[in-house]
Amino acid sequence: MKRWLPLLLVGSVSFAVSAAAWGLQPVNLRCEYLANPLGIDRQEPRLSWTLEAPPGAPRGLRQRAYRIVVASSPDKLAAEVGDLWDSGRVAEDSSIHVPYGGQALVSHQECFWKVRVWDQDGLVSPWSIPARWTMGLLAPSDWRAQWIGLDGPPVTNVMAGAQWIWHAEGDPAVAAPVGTRYFRRTLTLPADAVIKHARWLVAADNEFVAYVNGQQVGSGNNFRVVTDMDVTAWLRPGPNGLAVSAKNAGASPNPAGLLGLLRIEFAQDQPQLVATDAAWKSSTRAEAGWEQPAGDETGWLAAEALGPAGRAPWGEVGAGEQPPLPARWLRREFVVERPVRRATAYVSGLGLFELYLNGRKVGDHVLSPGLTEYSKRVFYVTFEVTHQLQPGRNAVGVVLGNGRFYAPRLKAPTDTRTFGFPKLLFQMRVEYDDGTTTDVVSDETWRLTTDGPIRANNEYDGEEYDARLELPGWSEVGYHDAAWQAAQRVAAPGGRMAAQPLEPIRVVNTLKPIAIAQPKPGVYVFDLGQNLVGWCRLRLSGPRGTVVSLRHAEMLRADGTLYLDNL
Repeated sequence: MKRWLPLLLVGSVSFAVSAAAWGLQPVNLRCEYLANPLGIDRQEPRLSWTLEAPPGAPRGLRQRAYRIVVASSPDKLAAEVGDLWDSGRVAEDSSIHVPYGGQALVSHQECFWKVRVWDQDGLVSPWSIPARWTMGLLAPSDWRAQWIGLDGPPVTNVMAGAQWIWHAEGDPAVAAPVGTRYFRRTLTLPADAVIKHARWLVAADNEFVAYVNGQQVGSGNNFRVVTDMDVTAWLRPGPNGLAVSAKNAGASPNPAGLLGLLRIEFAQDQPQLVATDAAWKSSTRAEAGWEQPAGDETGWLAAEALGPAGRAPWGEVGAGEQPPLPARWLRREFVVERPVRRATAYVSGLGLFELYLNGRKVGDHVLSPGLTEYSKRVFYVTFEVTHQLQPGRNAVGVVLGNGRFYAPRLKAPTDTRTFGFPKLLFQMRVEYDDGTTTDVVSDETWRLTTDGPIRANNEYDGEEYDARLELPGWSEVGYHDAAWQAAQRVAAPGGRMAAQPLEPIRVVNTLKPIAIAQPKPGVYVFDLGQNLVGWCRLRLSGPRGTVVSLRHAEMLRADGTLYLDNL
């Protein structure tokens, strides 16, 4: 038996070590739901972790207490010196939303933390893997940067003065009978009138066909956007007949209306406007020749004016007042004078932005910042850029896209709200090894151009990209920007600044087509096998100026082409 005793002892020691390893372990440390977040603007951030037990551990392990240590440096944290906060042993089982309870935190501050826990048997865990968070800009006075950009001309309502009208029956703006109604007006122009240009803008809920002096000049079926008709050739001195047949579609009574504005420019006289209003006549039926200026008006009634353009239920009607807007490219050069300990950039670019330093994109974010109600809250995003700076001269560049800040949907207009023209707020804190700091901020010294390759961009209408207008080296030192203009100082969007409190959108996967078809000559369909949110990456070649159209859809038609009716 004696010779077996050492083996039994070794086995007992091995069992004791395994038992000790069965304790809980805190993992997945989070601050405000985020892993190692940058730019937290909550002065008492909430800390969370999950609990993990090794394979083979007994069931029923529970946390009974925790200890959190928060330090201002990794060295102090390693030494368990919580110069910012040491919670001590707290007899609680909470592992989510534990509020920071240490010294008051200030803007730009770095915080390093770890946690350990005790289980129901009093067994203490090892310390967690250290985690970190940094503070953002906590007060409005911390922002030294200015909002900059390039504002466009003020948008004018070209339909001002026009009234929605309909045949007088019931309440047309709520429930008009289904069917076609007819509208007309006689317009008499001076005998010596020389018409330079005439433009007639018409929209109807649901469909219309328009006539001038008996000639059909246009039609439309979208009450959110006018049909723009050049009627110069059809008007003449003396009496003119304007006529519209409008159909209220549907299975039961629903809102119906007609909206129009004719602008006539003369060679000598002031322009003349003819708007839809109660001066128009309407009827439920029309005889032959009704669209002529001398048509029989027996049985025709005064149209009912329902209210001005912009009223409910139709809302704003697009008339080309807001043209497609190219992206803005902004840049500035600056000098790094001494060895850098840390550099942090705080950026808000509305609607969307990409940040570049010395020719390289910063971060892996896309479609940043997150969407907000800009008049109430505006997100900024924090980047650590220490290793993208270089001694001496540096260059920073930002591309501004429209996103949902400047958001008129032009191809299929809807009630998309627009908050203004794209704008940038940029502030970078450079901390040197000697303890001094410098701020690089957005102001009117920045240079700006709209002459880059992104000619239009809208989340619904898509993007127009012209590779001939690429700007090689635009975010690098020494780029020749003399042809660019000075950025303008522009109004703030109105909402309070807030650190973006969520993970950014990132590219997480790359898919290859499962099938490629050619339903028509020159048309190729790439089937990715699933719905997704992302971009297509194509390698193309062709003569300079070749136009390539790329569309996305969820379904195919019977002939193999894209089904786009729901888009």
